[in-house]
Amino acid sequence: MIALITGATKGIGKAITEALADRGYELFITSRNPRELEDLKDELIAKYDVTTVHYHAADLSVKKDRQELIEQINKSCPQLDILINNAGVYLASESMLKEEEHVIRYSMEVNLFAPFDLTRALIPLLKKSRHPHIINICSVASLHAYSGAASYSVSKHAFLGFSRNLRAELMPQKIKVTSLLPGSTWSNSWAGADLPRERIMEPEDVAKVVLCAIDLSPSAVMEEVMFGPMEGEL
Repeated sequence: MIALITGATKGIGKAITEALADRGYELFITSRNPRELEDLKDELIAKYDVTTVHYHAADLSVKKDRQELIEQINKSCPQLDILINNAGVYLASESMLKEEEHVIRYSMEVNLFAPFDLTRALIPLLKKSRHPHIINICSVASLHAYSGAASYSVSKHAFLGFSRNLRAELMPQKIKVTSLLPGSTWSNSWAGADLPRERIMEPEDVAKVVLCAIDLSPSAVMEEVMFGPMEGEL
């Protein structure tokens, strides 16, 4: 089984990568930093029963990087069983009406156009799998307006819309599509925040939901799941 994870070196992406490595998946991991990818590859091989870890550094906000990534995936992987579109960017902003134009353009490139391009290009590899599955890491911001991060919310709304349409279109081809909508989850962006760690979810919580989606029988699909901190969103 071969899985591709974007944004694999930190936070939710790393937790998902480790969970799949623990199951012995062949992995293709990507993020912007080549040194972090190399370090993660060494860590996975040393810690888990995994022998093959492909990696390629790419800035998913840049179309040329996305195209080069797709070429490398096609060279490295004879098929693809699981595609996890996890990479995303969160940019806080005072107001959608006041923020610089580049904020929403950058947010859309990473949070929508990157998974859009990757998914469409990799469908042929997914079709070679007996049980292909696309898992899109959306957000509770895909459903609710966030005035302090308007462009993030807009781009995540668009990503969920893409994921829902993808589910409808790929249903006849028996390619599963799952949209996960986690709430506040620990990442480096929370470092130094004046709040108890237990107030937000751990990245491993999201990884566990990913495994639940994967573990369903071939006749079932986890279409859309929202989950968040026990005490509610911050």
